[in-house]
Amino acid sequence: MTQGVARRVLTGVAGWAVVLVGLRLTLAAPERCRVPTGTEVRRAAEEAVGWFARNLREDGRWLYAYDRAADRVDPTYNIVRHAGVSLSLAQADRHGIAGARETLDAGLAYALGHLVDTGAGVGFGVEGRDLEAGAAALLASALVERREVTGETVHDGTLRALGRFLAAQVEDDGRVLGWWSPSSGGPVPESTSQYYTGEAFWALARLHTTFPREGWDDPVRRVARYLARERDDREPRFPPVSDHWAAYAYDEIAHWPEGGGLGPGDREYARRQAGLFSVQARWEAQKDGAVTRLTHGADVLAAGVGTWGEGLGALWRASAADPGLADLRAGAAGRLVCLSGLLVDRQVGATEAAAGARPDATRGAWFSGGRTQMDDQQHALSALLAATAVLEEGG
Repeated sequence: MTQGVARRVLTGVAGWAVVLVGLRLTLAAPERCRVPTGTEVRRAAEEAVGWFARNLREDGRWLYAYDRAADRVDPTYNIVRHAGVSLSLAQADRHGIAGARETLDAGLAYALGHLVDTGAGVGFGVEGRDLEAGAAALLASALVERREVTGETVHDGTLRALGRFLAAQVEDDGRVLGWWSPSSGGPVPESTSQYYTGEAFWALARLHTTFPREGWDDPVRRVARYLARERDDREPRFPPVSDHWAAYAYDEIAHWPEGGGLGPGDREYARRQAGLFSVQARWEAQKDGAVTRLTHGADVLAAGVGTWGEGLGALWRASAADPGLADLRAGAAGRLVCLSGLLVDRQVGATEAAAGARPDATRGAWFSGGRTQMDDQQHALSALLAATAVLEEGG
């Protein structure tokens, strides 16, 4: 072998070595997936419910955010997240977690006291300000969840009114407009949200389950078509939206009483979503040590990790009802359990919280950069509840 050839061979080998090392530190880095026990996961969910119970204000709102490094409570608030917390507490009540219903009902009292008549149903928000479709959608889902657990029908009129508002936000082609303006008395043109579409999609699907002969499936079908065929082109975002709310909707539709709810386009989109959730979960699970912290970044907010878990849990449930998604079941279960282990390990326990300035705002919470928000507890709680079903089944 000539000296020149040898040099090129060595250069090539060195290049491949660099590539392999780079892959080992990034895409092919090992995952840290501790499988928690069902008891650990349920205890973490109970602690999250406890956080909401301890941080409930007299008017039915919750502590929005707390910075423990600065010992500062954020005085702002978010109506959509209020509705989302109500939903997660309703899910916790379904799982029999003590204190969930009492805390939920206090939050619902606040929400039901802030309904705004639009002339086409009601929204949840502040009189005189633009209403957000996401707030109405998550409130509707929370009310459906509570109805299914308790059998109470006292809020059925409100549910239908919220549904009428949401249906009016759905355009003929299935696009969901995110805001409603009191000044114009109608939806704000061209206003879309990466979250509100899926939230409205799920809420309307739940209304069809609840009231199956009232035509709620018509807007659901339109939104489903839009998601599968048009949204990524008409509302381009990078990275693509990992839509856990749409995953909840697919689970709902797969379980519709008449059956056969999901079509080929729905399954294709659900598969794309499963891929996004799985990639994100794998990346987070690879953060183990100083080197991977440099290559993968800091821990993602618990709200983000929780949404991936919610999406995986919803698709895992949908796969049991729709044979066309059956091959997603094992992978979704494994990723969800992995994420639940991360959440259990990252939650602040009672001993650590007791040493801080505000134990009630710290215990049971998840922090990032020293800060926690109500949606961190909301999404983490919902993901942990989804994981309990997998662990109970032995998944």
